[in-house]
Amino acid sequence: MIRRCCHALAIAFFSLLVLPALAAASDLMKVNIGVDWFINPNHGPLVVALERGYFADAGLDVTLRTPEETIDNVTMVLDGHVAIGLSDQPRTQIEVANGSPLSVVGTLIPVPLNVVLAVEGGPIKTIEDIRGKRVGYADSEKTERDLLMIALAAHGITSQDITLVDVEFAMVPALLDGKVDVLTDVYRNFEPLQLQLAGETPIVFDVESGTMPTYSELVYIVNDALIEPDIVEMFLAGVERGVKAIVDDPEAGWETFIKYDPKLDNELNRLSWDATVPLFSTDPGAVDQQAFARFATFLVANKLVSAIPALNRYIYDLEP
Repeated sequence: MIRRCCHALAIAFFSLLVLPALAAASDLMKVNIGVDWFINPNHGPLVVALERGYFADAGLDVTLRTPEETIDNVTMVLDGHVAIGLSDQPRTQIEVANGSPLSVVGTLIPVPLNVVLAVEGGPIKTIEDIRGKRVGYADSEKTERDLLMIALAAHGITSQDITLVDVEFAMVPALLDGKVDVLTDVYRNFEPLQLQLAGETPIVFDVESGTMPTYSELVYIVNDALIEPDIVEMFLAGVERGVKAIVDDPEAGWETFIKYDPKLDNELNRLSWDATVPLFSTDPGAVDQQAFARFATFLVANKLVSAIPALNRYIYDLEP
């Protein structure tokens, strides 16, 4: 059963009650919102909500913050650099199991995006070919690599059978230059398209399918000790309008997205935008409790954590 962090009706009613004076710049509540990587089409609803004034209508003066070299997306939330941030579901549940004071307040992309990526004509044609090869990754923490090894174990491949290579953010160039044989930590709605634009044919392995329960790629998280319920409600009100605007008119949404930064207007982002729009949660205040429960059981069974607190400990609920 999907649990709503705030009902759509309540959000709509809240938006209608916002006084014009609240939207005045001097009256807006300044808030930093963190994303998980550099701004890209995955963040479309946030950018559109910002550019079209939906956050301002809800009472927020939003600044989007990206991770820096010394601080990642989850740490930004834990340290209070941002009021609300983005994380993937697996890492969030592992962080909670390890004692981090995090709660999930909503969902941006409710399906996994991660794939293993190779290029046609290279040494990798099947999953089994990964044995003995160099696997490039760009994750700042090892959750995704742990999940990769669980998936590869289903094919009889262990950590001793591969060489992991940190290629930082130059993922596709590392593959094309022959620095690695295959990539992990890549998104199906981005890097395969980047390969195509380079004139190559991508080989995409969905190694997670059939080896682990489905999970949300991107969820909104908060620090329990710092969260302000009003900010969460206002934020989700703005995001919901952003999603609806994109779904109703993806082309107009794209035009708004690239206004945020002219550098976003390129062929790769355009292709990724088209691939990503169908993936957005149209109900950003929803959290799929069943998916969280299944993945918690999976994490414990595979000894990535010893135990995970009850869902009501870290699935945030605005309702009394």
